Amino acid sequence: MTDQEYLERRMAEFDAENQRKIQRYRELNQAAKKGATVCAGSSLMELFPLNELLMSAGSTKTAYNRGVAGYTIDQYDKVLDACVLELEPSKLIINIGSNDLNRGGDTIENLIRGYRALLLRIKEALPECRITLLAYYPCRKPRPEDRVLPGRIARTLENINEANRRVEVLAKELGCGFADISEPLKNEEGYLREDYAVDAIHFSPTGYAAILPLLEPLL
Repeated sequence: MTDQEYLERRMAEFDAENQRKIQRYRELNQAAKKGATVCAGSSLMELFPLNELLMSAGSTKTAYNRGVAGYTIDQYDKVLDACVLELEPSKLIINIGSNDLNRGGDTIENLIRGYRALLLRIKEALPECRITLLAYYPCRKPRPEDRVLPGRIARTLENINEANRRVEVLAKELGCGFADISEPLKNEEGYLREDYAVDAIHFSPTGYAAILPLLEPLL
């Protein structure tokens, strides 16, 4: 299988699964409590075992995880109603755009442009909602065997750090909060710790448990 065939197959599988996921979210929204907290984003949010960790910590806070793996900002914008708006949250914790860091072209500028448009749409629809932008998490130190898909660029610590600087400025510009909860995930070089990493960018439930104390006050 060529790289292009692999990419097309992978994207088709992602699309089908995510369409089913969005439908489940719409159904779950019918029973959800309005005015709670919503956690939005892509895979690094979706994979957060949020409610299980909150229960284990003895927290009674209500938070709905509406992450969608693989989504860019533009893709998330298309399902914003199902993932955020229908829930009418009083608080929104959002970590979207890490997949945009893999796209070619003027990556950071395009990310900020799309993120600004998404946030303005949310603020117009939910003017009383308190929005907090999470900093992007560190990646693992590169390995020779790491694979970059056709048409993509490698996610690096340098572009993650630059994106975080720009997103923090964007948050202040739009009157949103900004929080970096990633410090427990980092090694001495600033990369994702090897004992937490499950691949180049994702981390284990133990890693999520390590950052929960920093996230919980925001919920």
